[in-house]
Amino acid sequence: MSKLTIEIPAELKEILDRYPEVQWGHVAEKALWDFARKVRLADQIAARSKLSENAAESIGRAIKVGLRRRYAKPAR
Repeated sequence: MSKLTIEIPAELKEILDRYPEVQWGHVAEKALWDFARKVRLADQIAARSKLSENAAESIGRAIKVGLRRRYAKPAR
């Protein structure tokens, strides 16, 4: 098994130190596995996609504009 060293904010360290009974290494490993599986799945989906990066960016911009219009507060 390999080791991974990360830096965490002091506030998080204080919380972790308050609960020494929790095996934080296992919690971190599970979280990393969960995220890694999602990234791998996204890569697999993207590899089969026929959508170009430019087209995806264009769709993303259109969605953001639509959301901004939908949820914008009316001028008073």
